[in-house]
Amino acid sequence: MMTAKILVVDDDLLHRELVRAALAGMCTVIEAEDAEGALRTVQREAIDLAVLDIVMPGETGVELCRKIKTLTNEQVPVLMVTALSDREHRLAGLAAGADDFLTKPFDRTELRLRVDMFLRLRGQERTIREQLRALQRLDALKDDLVSLLVHDLKHPLSGVFAWLALAKTSATPDNADELDQALAAAGRVRDAINDLLQIRALEAGRLTPALAPVPLEPLLRDAAAGFEASARGRSLTIEVQTVDVTVDADRALLRRALDNLLANAIRYAPPGSAVELRAANEGDAVSLTVTDCGPGVPDERKAELFTKFGTLDDGALRTRRGFGLGLYLVQLVAEAHQGQARVRDRPGGGAIFELTIASHR
Repeated sequence: MMTAKILVVDDDLLHRELVRAALAGMCTVIEAEDAEGALRTVQREAIDLAVLDIVMPGETGVELCRKIKTLTNEQVPVLMVTALSDREHRLAGLAAGADDFLTKPFDRTELRLRVDMFLRLRGQERTIREQLRALQRLDALKDDLVSLLVHDLKHPLSGVFAWLALAKTSATPDNADELDQALAAAGRVRDAINDLLQIRALEAGRLTPALAPVPLEPLLRDAAAGFEASARGRSLTIEVQTVDVTVDADRALLRRALDNLLANAIRYAPPGSAVELRAANEGDAVSLTVTDCGPGVPDERKAELFTKFGTLDDGALRTRRGFGLGLYLVQLVAEAHQGQARVRDRPGGGAIFELTIASHR
């Protein structure tokens, strides 16, 4: 087990000796008689606690405390020694970042107890930092695994598409629908892979939106047309209401976000109902909404739908269940366009998913 190191700074040799004797067996005591020597020690040694006398010739303990906090990014606690009635120095010490005070003449037991408390806190802090480093290593391994999986899936998936397309050229009426369903399923896998790639790039800041003028009306109508077959298969209609507005946006990212919102709505809309896709001006922003008549989302759970791998239990109440990537990508796309994503209740039942982006035009 590593022995803790305590830096004791005081121009009074007797006081340093008293502190060293009081802490005997608890830690290694490193002494300095002035601020200059103390700073050399801090730069050279990994200190766990500094015990500073406030009144010293030259640079005071208050000034030294401020420098120690700066050099160690405020990680090293500082215990300052002062007179009981020295209120001015105490306030100055607090302003400099001092963590606690010890009154002269100090009590040996009190000193040991205070030092023991700070050393336990330092040990806990060190444990937390080690755990954070371990989590960062695991996160890096996870990213490497995801990259490997995505790379290994893309090539065989392309082969699946090619073989299904070839089979469809000679399909009979009996199996044409089955091949279309297989192609649609493969398309969903491809979309999930693309979502994952875009999410990783957005999170890492490697994907900067390629902003260009995007007319909203054709964008929304193209998105709706892409889901026409899926909606018809569930006896749904898609209604588009838009405005003649052009925004500065990344068209591919915006379309992907709309696709995810439409897919979510179609999944939960009851047969025979309509899914509404709308665009509207809202001052300096543009609002894109997808509305359905499906199960709503409890107020306390709304924000969870847009978190990574966030999900809701869809048990007896049949509340909406997310799969953690599609709506999370919507949130990232909104943030990349200086906007936000949210969900609110539809009057009469259902949900309204809204993506707002800065209009810039």
